[in-house]
Amino acid sequence: MEKNLVISPPKNELTITRSTIPSEHEMMVYHTMAEQAVSSKMYKGIGEKAGVMMIMLSARELGIPPMQALNGGINIINGKAEISARMMGALIRSAGHQFKKKESTDTSCTLIGKRSDTGEIEEASYTVIDAQKAGLVKQGGGWVKCPKDMCFARALSRLARQLFSDVIGIGYVEGEINQYAEIKSSEIEQIISEDIIQEKEIVTENEQEYLDKFLNLFDKEDKNLAMQYLKVVQEHFEWTIIQTIKEFLKDEKNLFDKFNNWKNKIKKAEEK
Repeated sequence: MEKNLVISPPKNELTITRSTIPSEHEMMVYHTMAEQAVSSKMYKGIGEKAGVMMIMLSARELGIPPMQALNGGINIINGKAEISARMMGALIRSAGHQFKKKESTDTSCTLIGKRSDTGEIEEASYTVIDAQKAGLVKQGGGWVKCPKDMCFARALSRLARQLFSDVIGIGYVEGEINQYAEIKSSEIEQIISEDIIQEKEIVTENEQEYLDKFLNLFDKEDKNLAMQYLKVVQEHFEWTIIQTIKEFLKDEKNLFDKFNNWKNKIKKAEEK
């Protein structure tokens, strides 16, 4: 009688064998682990049992051991998973794919990735200038203290989305979720166009030139908020549009620092 022959896949190939939905036994194990984590008082920053469970279940879908996830591998922010740069790199390599540094300095990082299955190669970069444009560089923050590590993390996340999206799923690298507003492009364009049209109706041609300079400093997702911020500052100091924008343009770094502080206050107020 012939025996069934089982052929194991090569070790460098990623094979998904887990069911999409955890089994009853798995859920019991996760519940027990979550209760222990909460009662230990070692994971206060994560929250109650439900928060611990969400992290472990998200980690399960990515193939990350639950304790590695709880110990800094994954954070859940506004329902989205942030993956540490070390964990993201480990996931890519454990799936058999490769990436290496082409350049890594305090001002920029360029990574080259290669898929093991198709041989496809991609290159991704991130620079401190990109971070400045996005308003990420703040006094005393990570971009000031560890710019080399921050550039690497963002370059890796960009590369992963382009080349290894099947490995990281919908995960983001640390800090990305708070950077991006959850608004669809079509909604952004509609809001921006409506607000700018209203502004154009009340400004002169000379004022419009300054207004365009001001708006060009911001990414698409921030233009609407930038218009609101301009109006707030203008009304507070009782300046004209040109006076307000001229003050902004004197120090762009200071502008983005104050704008981002104001934006964060608005978001916190909306969450309450």
